[in-house]
Amino acid sequence: MDGKRPLLGKRVLITRAKEQSLKFARRIEENGGVPVITPLLKIEANHNDESVMKKLQTFDSIVFTSVNGVIFFKQYLDLHNIPFHSLNSFVIAAVGIKTRKEIESLGVSVQIMPTEFIAEELADEIANKLKKKSSILIVRGNLARPVLIEHLKAEEFTVTDLVVYNTIHNDEEETILKKLLEENKLDFITFTSPSTVHSFMKIIDKEKYKEYLEKLTIVSIGPITNNALKEYGLNGFMPLEYTTDKMVELMESICNNGRNM
Repeated sequence: MDGKRPLLGKRVLITRAKEQSLKFARRIEENGGVPVITPLLKIEANHNDESVMKKLQTFDSIVFTSVNGVIFFKQYLDLHNIPFHSLNSFVIAAVGIKTRKEIESLGVSVQIMPTEFIAEELADEIANKLKKKSSILIVRGNLARPVLIEHLKAEEFTVTDLVVYNTIHNDEEETILKKLLEENKLDFITFTSPSTVHSFMKIIDKEKYKEYLEKLTIVSIGPITNNALKEYGLNGFMPLEYTTDKMVELMESICNNGRNM
């Protein structure tokens, strides 16, 4: 094995939406792996709630739960000729390093980011830094868990939920995915959200494909995604930090140490 490129020749299935897959795929390639992009999800803009744009200045804080939330919210602002940098007048919160970097790349500072990249931790951070009854706008996708909203409401904040994009199942990839499994053309399957897990299982009859799945190594981005796998009787390896970069590092360690690391 090439010690410097432990993923050499390993075929890694990427199930996330195509728009999100390119950086992940590039990182896999840099380490000798062969990314196989089979997007089980499609992402579409949802810019239907005009009322929020009209009362935008009434919020004290805006919370972004994903990179896509930032991207599609900017599109929404552009439609209303509102510059993204005007968000510097709000307390901005983000889940995760990549979400924070996307916001900062657009000229806006992030004041709140949890050390652990999950909604529950973010809710606690916000509760510690904002005054009670502050007005908070949550920017998210349609499949995001309601946990953050529930926690913030329980802390007596006024919460407005804004869905700026919809994630839907991509039926076009079904035949391709089944063929990849049947022909044993994969070494790893990666999942970066519970929705990718559910879309995968919607396509795959677990019992029918059990023998193929047992030959593969599953890597999930974090505990919420791994819990979704467990619902189907599956279990994935999981990095200590919940990013795709750390998923690649974990796959390298697995290749170096074996699946029973």
